[in-house]
Amino acid sequence: MRGGWQGVRVRRRLGLAVCGVTLVALAGVLRLWWRDAATAGVLVSAIGAFVSVLALVGDFLRGDGEVSARSARERGRAAADALADAVRDQWSAEARLRRLSDPAPLEVRWTVADRRLADHPRNVRRARPLPAQRAGRLDDVIAEFAALPGRRMVVLGGPGSGKSVLAMRFVLARLAERAPGGPVPVIFPMAGWDPWTTGLRDWLAGRLALDYRPLAAPADERRTLGRALLDAGLVLPVLDGFDELARPAWAEAVRRVNAELDDELPLLLTGRGEAWAAAVAEGDVLTGADVVELLPLSPAQAGAHLERTARPRYPDGGRPVTVWTPVLRVLAERPELPAALALTSPLMVALARAVYGDGGSRDPVELLDEERLPTVEAVEEHLLEAFVPAAFVDAGPEAAPVAVRRLTVLARTLQERGRGRLGWWELEALLPPAVGVFAPGLVMLVVLSALLVPVVLARAAAELAGAEDVVSVLATLAGQTLGFAVGTVFLLPSGRLRPGALLVRQTVVTTGASVLLWIGVAWTDDLRFGFRFGAVSDGWVPDLLGGCLFSLLFTLFFGIAGLPRRPVPSGLPWTGRAGRAAARIGGAVLLVGGTGVLGAVLLGRVANPWTALLATTGAAAGGALLASGTRRGGQARPPGAGRLARRFASGVVRGTAAALLVGVVACTAAGVAATGVTVLRTRSAEDLAGRAVEGWRFTERHGVRSAVTSRPMRGTLLFPGDGARAVAYPQDARPPDCSLPLVRERRCVRFVSRRTEFESRDGAVVVRLAPAGIAGGETVAYAANLRSVLPERGRGWLTRGSVAGVVARCLPPFLAAGVLIGVVGGCVCGVYRLLSAPSDLMRAAGPGASLRTDRAASLTRGGGVALLVAAVCVPVVLLPGDWGGLVHLGTQLWLPLGTAALALSAWGRFVVARVWLAGTGRLPWRLMRFLEDAHRRGVLRRSGASFEFRHLRLQTHLAGRGWEGTGAGSGGGMGGVRVPAGRRPSVWERVRGQDGGRGRVVARGGRRQDD
Repeated sequence: MRGGWQGVRVRRRLGLAVCGVTLVALAGVLRLWWRDAATAGVLVSAIGAFVSVLALVGDFLRGDGEVSARSARERGRAAADALADAVRDQWSAEARLRRLSDPAPLEVRWTVADRRLADHPRNVRRARPLPAQRAGRLDDVIAEFAALPGRRMVVLGGPGSGKSVLAMRFVLARLAERAPGGPVPVIFPMAGWDPWTTGLRDWLAGRLALDYRPLAAPADERRTLGRALLDAGLVLPVLDGFDELARPAWAEAVRRVNAELDDELPLLLTGRGEAWAAAVAEGDVLTGADVVELLPLSPAQAGAHLERTARPRYPDGGRPVTVWTPVLRVLAERPELPAALALTSPLMVALARAVYGDGGSRDPVELLDEERLPTVEAVEEHLLEAFVPAAFVDAGPEAAPVAVRRLTVLARTLQERGRGRLGWWELEALLPPAVGVFAPGLVMLVVLSALLVPVVLARAAAELAGAEDVVSVLATLAGQTLGFAVGTVFLLPSGRLRPGALLVRQTVVTTGASVLLWIGVAWTDDLRFGFRFGAVSDGWVPDLLGGCLFSLLFTLFFGIAGLPRRPVPSGLPWTGRAGRAAARIGGAVLLVGGTGVLGAVLLGRVANPWTALLATTGAAAGGALLASGTRRGGQARPPGAGRLARRFASGVVRGTAAALLVGVVACTAAGVAATGVTVLRTRSAEDLAGRAVEGWRFTERHGVRSAVTSRPMRGTLLFPGDGARAVAYPQDARPPDCSLPLVRERRCVRFVSRRTEFESRDGAVVVRLAPAGIAGGETVAYAANLRSVLPERGRGWLTRGSVAGVVARCLPPFLAAGVLIGVVGGCVCGVYRLLSAPSDLMRAAGPGASLRTDRAASLTRGGGVALLVAAVCVPVVLLPGDWGGLVHLGTQLWLPLGTAALALSAWGRFVVARVWLAGTGRLPWRLMRFLEDAHRRGVLRRSGASFEFRHLRLQTHLAGRGWEGTGAGSGGGMGGVRVPAGRRPSVWERVRGQDGGRGRVVARGGRRQDD
């Protein structure tokens, strides 16, 4: 454990101190400015008790965070064993799918490479002498690696020469000999490494965390579990595709590898010979590593394999004959033909088998057509072009062109990104930037609308929305979409910032956006009568700005919780039988209870729309929890109840501290800005004392200003109860507070006032109504919602007063909103930390399984967030009195937050990409089924939970780009380098003989050697 400012206890206590100081300051502010001292006291006490209890529980459950050395070693060995099982399952399935042993492996031979490409013989073999020449079969490379004391080897070969197959067979062979707790061979494609900026171990640890998500869990305060396995020597890296690094980085990559190698880190590296020779010429050799080179197939090897894998026929009852028999006879007689030279590559042999063998309808005789296929490149491009249609030949005549078009989209995407893998959660990269930014907000609104269907059926949509103006509703929805997009870009972590810097950015962005939005609201809306959340606005612009700020808070909550901008698959926190059983029972209870209450609402037995909303939330959350309980959680080891409790308590405490800090700072700054604009508006007012304007009589007596009219006025009065002042709404506005599940003292009454009087003392305005049919005669109410009945000139005259009065009327609701943001943010963070476990891509049955697991986790997480936030907001509703209209704000939070959690998840982003790509015709609606089908046909291969093309040549071909290879011909002297007759030139000689390794050499017949 690190000490000082990096220690766990120090950081935890610092966060709690920030919480305490903020609450003390807030309590002082509320005591000074809030008129209802009882309400302010209840609010501060409840929040303080909430945070204190959670802090105590979190501190008790967390413990001191120390982990014994013995448990760490046991955990590392268990993780290594789980990793070995996942790697074995992954590559065994891939080997079966690619039919590497059907009926027998294609044996590629190898030889020792030029000694100038390897380290000194004594460093390679230590005290044993190194044979001058040796060669063998592909399986012998595995034995040679095991015999090396340093266990480091470089395997060179051209594209399609079998390097990737060698890496696969090497991994499976090492796993077959591995003892429990031993090193695990793992294949790492090198295309994504930037050696200039990232060290080898850091990159390997990052790839482990990305491809095998459980290894992203922390092993201690400094390292992830994947990095701990690397440091303990429990991972044997197989670096595949050295040549796929950027050309200027080759030499630097070798230097990085040498700098970070030690006796505990064995290594197998594959790449093209020309790339490795150039790296050695410009940099250094790989310390202690032997270097071998794969040889091209001989015509006899290629022909025997093609004959053996084709369907035999017995025309005369004699020797078996295949479709390859006449072709191979010609190729044996004329080995200089382009087809003969192309079939020296294992990749081309495999493609030829798929195109012409296995009962296909095509005849390989077309390979002998020298007019159509005059060069080796033409033969290779022909085989690549025919491979995908041949793979889909049994799917119907229209399937092959469609499959080629769809796979071309994926290939071009991978080429543009410079990567060889594509996970289903990364399909968002195929979307236009504007769609990727705005789509999550639209998804949130669509899901929210679907959940509100029962309320609409209960004929209470207008009361729930709180507005009958369609323009205002549309403006609010547009603002929410815009705010969601801004928050997604600026408030969600991107992985580049540390938690402290991220919190600073979130505070700055939220504060800046809040200030700007509230300046706009104060300028376009009239806050001189005081501000209340849920008040009636003066037009659609305040609704637009308010909706933007409202949804900006959603992304802030999830940003504090740690939901990344580019989400990855997640699992569920339970895998054991007990955890899943508890999830099923809890889900069933919520589902049955919510459905029952919802049925009562739809049958008319309960008329409250908010009851329907709560029932819908409970039923949806229960259904998601019940479904998730039937699935394996997606983690290798089920966490215990204590660990889950610690995770939840820690998330709530940290989330409350961070959200409280951001909320209070942002709301205070926004309140000051809005108050400042309001103060400026109060200074310019026409003197109306003793005048009559539009049926209103304006008078001033003893410092009290009033505006009186005798015209009948219709509206609604909300009586909060507990002696608090009533809230008045005009006739065309339905107060949403009347539909809330409130205590009995809170009630709504329709009124017709015979006389209406606005009364102002130092700018603080109340309205006195004389409603008919209400006992008690005159009623005093808040005037903010009735300002629209006054002439514009009368508003300024009535609200003119001191600056302190304006501040006292406008600022307290903002501070109370900051507290509510802190509490709700803590709930969201706690639920997210509890229900967001790294998906076990190590043990996933495939990309489809990880997608289904993440879908279950996303639905459960959204339902959990909605339920917990509702549990926090309902007590806020039940607080006596009226405190700035936060009752309205709190009850509007829980369902949108649940749908926001769904929209921001990896599955939610995938749904967006799926809809867009299917709608534009680029990819099918059943996308995962198509990808799985392409994998089953051998076009794609699985890499963890991702897909990639079976070979980079196929990806490049489909992407429509010219393939740029480097190589040299065989035989003879090359570029001034004298090669003895009868000996094949080495890679070093081929490269150094061509302008320092930078030239291109073309052999006879137009064939490049690396083909």
